[in-house]
Amino acid sequence: MTNYNEDYQYDSCISRGICSVNPRTSSLQEILLLYLNMASYYALKLEENSQTNTKIKNLILNTISVMVSNPEFSENDFQAIVKGFNEELPALIQSYEELCKKNGKKAEYLKTPVKINKSSDIAESIRFGQKEYQKRIKNLNEETQDLYRIVFVLAKSICINILDLESFGITEGYPQILKLLNSLNIESEEKELKKIIKEASDFDNFLMKKLYTAKTEKYGKQQAKEVSYSTTKGKAILVVGSNIRELEIILEAFKDKEIDVYTHDEMILAHTFPKFWEYKNLKGQFGQGMENCLLDFATFPGPIILTRHSLYNVEHLYRGRLYTTDFASSKGVIRISNNNFSEVLKGIEDTKGFKTGKICEDEVVGYDFEKLTNEINSKIESFSRIFVIGINGYTKEIQNYFKKLLEYIPEDILVVSLFSCKEKNNIISVNACYDSFAMLKISEEILEKYNKPVTLFFPTCNRHTVSKMIYLSKYPNAEIFVGKCTPITLNPNLIFTLTKVYGIKGLSTPKKDLKSILEKK
Repeated sequence: MTNYNEDYQYDSCISRGICSVNPRTSSLQEILLLYLNMASYYALKLEENSQTNTKIKNLILNTISVMVSNPEFSENDFQAIVKGFNEELPALIQSYEELCKKNGKKAEYLKTPVKINKSSDIAESIRFGQKEYQKRIKNLNEETQDLYRIVFVLAKSICINILDLESFGITEGYPQILKLLNSLNIESEEKELKKIIKEASDFDNFLMKKLYTAKTEKYGKQQAKEVSYSTTKGKAILVVGSNIRELEIILEAFKDKEIDVYTHDEMILAHTFPKFWEYKNLKGQFGQGMENCLLDFATFPGPIILTRHSLYNVEHLYRGRLYTTDFASSKGVIRISNNNFSEVLKGIEDTKGFKTGKICEDEVVGYDFEKLTNEINSKIESFSRIFVIGINGYTKEIQNYFKKLLEYIPEDILVVSLFSCKEKNNIISVNACYDSFAMLKISEEILEKYNKPVTLFFPTCNRHTVSKMIYLSKYPNAEIFVGKCTPITLNPNLIFTLTKVYGIKGLSTPKKDLKSILEKK
């Protein structure tokens, strides 16, 4: 970003473990996965007979949502979710039994180590979770283990998109989630797992496109927009995450109060939709993103609202000023229910706000898709192949890699860069910022339209990156590279399977990668 201070290079996301998965959380997640598998088994039986248990549906989707965000489960959080399953599963199973009786069929029960209504403390749960994980992978080779992990990574991505679509009043995808979770109950061959993964990635990308359409219909067509990084004197709220529908609700709740609203991380994309230009209390973007959240959150003088799916491990972050709209909250984070922001208002009273404000350089964020594709169309015939470089990360390693790569790329290759860089005759640059969907939209447009070799670079990862890469790998003219990702988004071990099965490669050095690309005809 143009106002990025390289001398103040905090990567607190990695250095302090904010974006990592700790063993304690992994063990508790294993138990929740067992409950999800059990619930999905019986819920799918009912769904196939046009019966939907709404309570179980909400519990399944919200539990996956919590697991996506990797919060530091407190005893109360974990046991509240388990209690929910223990309360709802007996009725779910009973409904299944009644259905079988009605249809004259014998009920078939899922074998599971989970004992409903068995109470346990966190220490016992962690031991149980570790034991069950070891049992689950005991007879599986590494590639099969990774394929099962990919299935669940896709389930998480699909779940986020389902919940985000629901915030726009669109209900779609629940049966597919049940089928995907239920596939984890069956010991499948690698061939079958690959088929499941392909179908899941196809469906997930369908949901992403549907979500993009819902946003543009409600908020207007995305455009390039100059976003302020300056601050204004007065009380303020920071909104973190990616669900712009939640930002709209917050802006509406505070629009008649003398309280300014700033965005953080992916929420900056709201500024590219015309509807949000109408809110005078939306001042601009604050901070450098989740990679630097430790510094950003510590220096923001007001309440911080973490929207759905943005609950990273906040163990090291400021307590008492963090709020969340998510299904469960981490220790020290206050939960907001039913869009009731009364606790946030109380929190504002105890904060100072910005004393004077500070002038910073603005930044142009976003792009016009039609304008970009027209420019590509006008140039494409003069080039032998195409490079599409996705949104950039903020680590020096990634920045330096692509700075050097752009220097080495021959002039007969057309580069479409989704982060700002120096434009040349063979380089088209826009600032898509955190807009990871832009990579999917532009890449698919190019891959389908032009019969030329296309190399796709994913410099950084989010929760949908694996799904996008697998989806795009189906194109025969696509070659895909991915940068280093935090463990919460992409387990480092998975890259070996992604390379072997889908041809997705990890970045090495600019010269080495460029050489391997150009050697292929």
